[in-house]
Formats: sequence, C-alpha cells, structure tokens
Amino acid sequence: MMNQGGLGLDEVLLVPSASNVLPNTIDIQTQLADQLQLAIPVIGSATFTTVSRAIEFAQEGTLAILPSKLATIENIATVKAEDPHYLVGATVANATDANALVEAGADVIQLVVTNDTDALIQNIEMIKTTNPTLPLWVGPTTDLDIAKRALAAGADTIIVANADGEALATVVTTVMAFSQLAAEYDGNIILGSDVNYSGDVVKALAAGAVAVMVDENIMTDVVADNLFQISGGLRSGMGYTGSGDVSTLRRQAQFVQITAAGLTESHPHDVELTRDAPNYGSMSNSVKIVKLT
Repeated sequence: MMNQGGLGLDEVLLVPSASNVLPNTIDIQTQLADQLQLAIPVIGSATFTTVSRAIEFAQEGTLAILPSKLATIENIATVKAEDPHYLVGATVANATDANALVEAGADVIQLVVTNDTDALIQNIEMIKTTNPTLPLWVGPTTDLDIAKRALAAGADTIIVANADGEALATVVTTVMAFSQLAAEYDGNIILGSDVNYSGDVVKALAAGAVAVMVDENIMTDVVADNLFQISGGLRSGMGYTGSGDVSTLRRQAQFVQITAAGLTESHPHDVELTRDAPNYGSMSNSVKIVKLT
C-alpha cells in the first residue's frame, strides 16, 4: 500500500501560466484507447451507476461503469437499445463474465481486484487473449505492486482508489506515482474516488490521470446538469494553466503546496450566491462555492 506521506487535493494549487486560450475553445475530450474517446474525462463510478444513469452518462458522450450486480447481458442491451453508439462499462470478477458482457456490447471492462493476485493476473491474461483490443481496467487499488503486475499482464488502465471506499488522503502524490508506473507499460491511470469539486478534476488530470470517476460526492439530480458544471470548472482550470487540451494539461501543469489558510484564501469569498450549483445542495454553507483551482 502507499504510505501516508504525500499530498492531497486540498494541499496543492495549480501554478498559473501565461495563457492565450479561452475557456470556450478548450478541448476537454480525452482518448482512453484507440476506439474509446470521451467528450469529457469524467466517468460514472460503479458505486453510483444504475442503468438509467449509465444511459445519462452515455448521452453526454462519456460512460459509466455498471456495478457487478447490474452488469448483465440484459442491462448492457438496454443501454445499447437507446443508441448502438452509446458507451457503457461493466464491473466483473472473472474472465468468463467479462467475455459474455463484451459479446453483449460492453465497451469497457473493469476487473475487480481481489485478495488472490495470481487469479487476478490469470483473468487479465484470459480476457486479453480473447479480446486483445478491449479496454481492460483493473481496480480499485492503491497497491503499486498489484498495479505493476496487472499492467505487465495486459491491463490498460488502473483505477486508483481505496478498495474499501475510504477517502484517499494523498490523492495527488498517489496519482503521480501510479501515472509514472503506468507510463512504463504504455498504460493509463483513472482516479476512482475523492472527486468533490470540479477543481478536483483539474488537479487529478494535472497529476497524470486520464480521467476521473464521480459518485454521489459530486453528482446529484440530472447527470447532464452536473457534467455541465464540471465541464465549466474544467475549462476554467485548464485556461488558468494555459492548457488548450487535456493532454497538454497532463504534460505541463505544475503544483505548488499550500497551507490550510492558503486554501481558504484561494476560494472566492464575499460573494453572494444567486443560485446553488446542482451538486452542492447537501453541503454546508461554508463549501457552496465551486473551487476552480
């Protein structure tokens, strides 16, 4: 496991850079595989996704991952029936289930990490043997050794998050470490938890993730409304760093460490809200302003 030393999302700010890009010209698409491009680097987490939400995410040009209990041939078919081009992912525990769901139309498979690492590696190899071009994601995990073995066995992407659902205190440092490892295998990293604000998306991408997973910590009500808010925050943050696209953000963004007082000062203040953002309804009044840094 990663040690507890390191930096979290609230302990860093992005360094501003000279910018000639306007928010409305910034490209927030992300390429996760040869045949897998998302309109926004935001994915519905399996802990949040239902069939109807999977359809909503697909309508916005991205995808959501169906949890194991909903990852069925029938539910994949339901999403595809809305539009054959809609993207949908599924969580599985073994190669047999994965192959069946891929045949049904699943675009992404997320293979769950278990205590039996040898079995995990065998399942990765079996899935990739049958479906060599399939985007195969493995996680959640914060174990670099497991990630290394999974990438070496053929996994394309590691989902970085605690398997028990607990918050990851050192998101920035952990994503950086996993991204460096993944680069050695031409793989990718997705932050699988801890996204509470649109600014967290920007920071996760700047640390090296190709996308983030979102859940009830930031998503409420209509998915389209939440993705609209997130995309606005993402464009603002990218413009702040002079990044015209996601790959540039990941390549050139830099962080500076801040104190708790610095974080408070970095938020907009003395501002009267005329309308709450959709994902702040359950938050306290002290965190109703979107963090853009």
